[in-house]
Amino acid sequence: MKILYLKILVLLAILTVSMDAAGQKASELEYYDVRELGLPVIGKGFTDCIRQNDTVSDGYYTRLPASVQNSIRKAVWDLGQNSSGIAVRFRSDSKCIGAKWKLLNNFSMAHMAATGIRGLDLYALGEDNEWHFAGTAQPNGKESRNVFIRKMDGRMREYLMYLPLYDGVISLEIGIDSTASLLMPENPDLLPLSAENPAEGAILIYGTSVTQGGCATRPGMSFTSILERWLHRQTINLGFSGNGRMDKIMADEIAKVPASVYVIDCLANCDYDIVRDSTEYFIRTIAEANPQTPILMLSNYCYPYHWLDAQFREDAAKENALWKEFCDKLRKEGYKNIKYIDLYSECNMKKSAIGPDHEGTVDGVHMTDLGFLRYAETLLPYLEKALK
Repeated sequence: MKILYLKILVLLAILTVSMDAAGQKASELEYYDVRELGLPVIGKGFTDCIRQNDTVSDGYYTRLPASVQNSIRKAVWDLGQNSSGIAVRFRSDSKCIGAKWKLLNNFSMAHMAATGIRGLDLYALGEDNEWHFAGTAQPNGKESRNVFIRKMDGRMREYLMYLPLYDGVISLEIGIDSTASLLMPENPDLLPLSAENPAEGAILIYGTSVTQGGCATRPGMSFTSILERWLHRQTINLGFSGNGRMDKIMADEIAKVPASVYVIDCLANCDYDIVRDSTEYFIRTIAEANPQTPILMLSNYCYPYHWLDAQFREDAAKENALWKEFCDKLRKEGYKNIKYIDLYSECNMKKSAIGPDHEGTVDGVHMTDLGFLRYAETLLPYLEKALK
């Protein structure tokens, strides 16, 4: 009997330790609505995203202005409802931080992790004034609830929370300990420079599925988010999967955003005819409205299969040449703020923007986290120079 009693005590002790190691559950946290608290939401290029009489989502966490809904291509509009690049800044002394969020679609893809498509990422500001990964809240349904990190020391810290890359968010709440505080950030890092126009001074990046974040394993690993943290500059992600085709209406809207630099990285979604027919209007419209702001026209870069696919190499080279012709033409007309960035010349993997091997993508096109890191490293010096 004594032996049985001792075994029960040992089992209970093990269970207690195991439960303690697991830490606090998402269901035990106190949740506070980001919008109701008025916490800063960064990464939005437009202030007029709110829609009226929409029974699903009013657009608070979306990327396009409500005014273009009936005039833009449906595919672009739908992708604009994804929250890629949008993030929340806050401060807390909680030992455990979680989130509760309602998704627009609960979308899935075969070649991209669910944490990247529809999960959340948390970063904490360290004593070195750099952003460090803290945890990922994994999605577990259309109405998800999960924990980023447990068992912290309870110090007041600044946080940055990234929203999903390939799904939309209808509502969002942050979970903390019942005795902890959830406050507005004090450190100005990554906060908008202007309350009147939150996009002022931001880096705006227009492009494709890669720009949107395909196929990062989590939101913080898209190259736009990596650059945002490295440069300590709010970044607006206007990547539209398969649809970065230089629509005129997108040029009109981008031209209104008072960014510090515009990066146009859309050639992967354009064929030669689109480049021929759409480039001049698209680039000229942005340049005329912002004559002092750098506009970086990024060429195609080397994909892993370029060394095998001769036709693709030829098509990419022709696109690049025509892209550069437009840049040179506009510069001769006096638009000296437009710059062509060559990521392709003498294309080989040793000079590739995504690394000296073939390991930077999921499928030959869309990047892994490694590919995104390398691409961010490639673009960093160009952006640093433009921001000066």
